Amino acid sequence: LDYHANQVVEIIAAEKAQINHIRLSQGGSYGVDLSSLAVVMGEECRFNTFHYVSKPGIARHQVFAKLAGASSTISVNGVNMLNGTQHADTTLAIDHAAPDCTSRELFKTILDAQATGVFQGKIMVKQIAQKTDGKMMSQAVLLSDNAKMNNKPELEIFADDVVCGHGATCGALDEDLLFYLMARGLPKPEAEALMLAAFAGEAIETVEHEGLRDILESLVADWLGQRS
Repeated sequence: LDYHANQVVEIIAAEKAQINHIRLSQGGSYGVDLSSLAVVMGEECRFNTFHYVSKPGIARHQVFAKLAGASSTISVNGVNMLNGTQHADTTLAIDHAAPDCTSRELFKTILDAQATGVFQGKIMVKQIAQKTDGKMMSQAVLLSDNAKMNNKPELEIFADDVVCGHGATCGALDEDLLFYLMARGLPKPEAEALMLAAFAGEAIETVEHEGLRDILESLVADWLGQRS
């Protein structure tokens, strides 16, 4: 074991605060990287957080968010890129405790070799939180028959005037699209990299800062280049 990191970030967002938070986890394959993010949001707040994971030994990132003020918006997104025997776990708990709030969660996971991914997310809507708009999605691409993805999205709703949804997908690359790209002259590794970059890019597009988006796209490209 090279290292064991355990990090905690706590944020209390006052009325009308706007916060952007990004975390990169690029540890070695023989380390343990644990991180927790706890957020409490006041009225009319806007909070965006993005988590990028590559090259972990074992990584776990957990987010606990409470929308305590009305008319607030939270966006929790991320990309996990795993190879070898790496393991990454994402855990979310989004607590809608005020009316007229919106939450969005989108996580993309790419797994190769014997890697394992875990996503467990829960949206809770209190009775007072009428007119909640909440959506959660986890999507994974498995590049190996030995890779594993475990998904557990949940909804717990006690209000009756809400629009909420959750889902999870898990599968291989589209063989028809891969054939289409190869038929137009792209070698298979380049065709796969193009498709995977587009897959991860959907989550990266949620990052508002252009420079940070460019950095994240470069990290994805580097990982795909090493795989090729």
